[in-house]
Amino acid sequence: MQERLENGLVVRVTGGEVWVRVGSETVACSQRGRSRVRESALAVVAGDRVTVLRESAAVGSLEEVLPRTSWLSRYIERGSTERVVVANIDRLFVVVAAVDPPLHAGFLDRVLASAEWGHIRACIVFNKMDLAGPGQLDDLRVTYAPSLYELIETSAESGRGVDELATRIENGVYAFVGESGVGKSSLLNRLDPELDLVVDELSERTGRGRHTTTNAQLFPFRDGFLADTPGMQTFSFPGTDVNTLIECFPDLRHIERTCRYNPCTHSHEPGCAVKAAVEAQRVPQSRYQSYLDILAGIRERAKKKQW
Repeated sequence: MQERLENGLVVRVTGGEVWVRVGSETVACSQRGRSRVRESALAVVAGDRVTVLRESAAVGSLEEVLPRTSWLSRYIERGSTERVVVANIDRLFVVVAAVDPPLHAGFLDRVLASAEWGHIRACIVFNKMDLAGPGQLDDLRVTYAPSLYELIETSAESGRGVDELATRIENGVYAFVGESGVGKSSLLNRLDPELDLVVDELSERTGRGRHTTTNAQLFPFRDGFLADTPGMQTFSFPGTDVNTLIECFPDLRHIERTCRYNPCTHSHEPGCAVKAAVEAQRVPQSRYQSYLDILAGIRERAKKKQW
């Protein structure tokens, strides 16, 4: 086979190899050119569009990583760096459990804010609805309605809402993210039983599931790809600018235009329109608290860099 350059999509990264989908074939590519292409937070990940040099039908080398249009990333305390989880996502489905494990609003809001940071359209998926009581999610619907995030109710156990979820997936890359134990992999298996993802039982000792996915991977689905990401216990917002954080909260950013000061961090300034909206109960307290928590985290990082 004559060597030739071809465009492809990264579906998995393991050790020193990058697995690239080229047409209908998966090619194992070495990362010889990695230092010329991606560094640090830009290291090649699943979802990257790349150019590879085909050496044989199943072997090649990575030559170039093309610019990303979107990405999901998180801040890693160890190393004080931003790490991209998956790239070029057309839509992100943030999976939370109606019950078992309980919903952690802070985790959900950090992922949603990170999606905004990475130019991703997000959707909230409430899984395990077969275990939910009547009206259990009413407050959550009210909380996230101003954010304009679509909410889909599903049950990987019964199949409820899975067909509705599937209609949101077309050609492109669609990523699923969630805390361990929320049933994310089970939901993906409901969407396509051929995925045959490994599903761990929820740990009775900790009340959380063990991580069944170690790296983001892409799986063909209809005319596109599903991206399964590692189950996570924590998720830190990757941004570093206190003055632009508000842009990652769609239910807050339209209010800030009438703030007395510009820029305004919406935390302590007098005449802050966001604070006034919270006090008037026009903005959910939990969403504002998530904003303040992320803001505090950014400030703490800045202090550590000065030490």
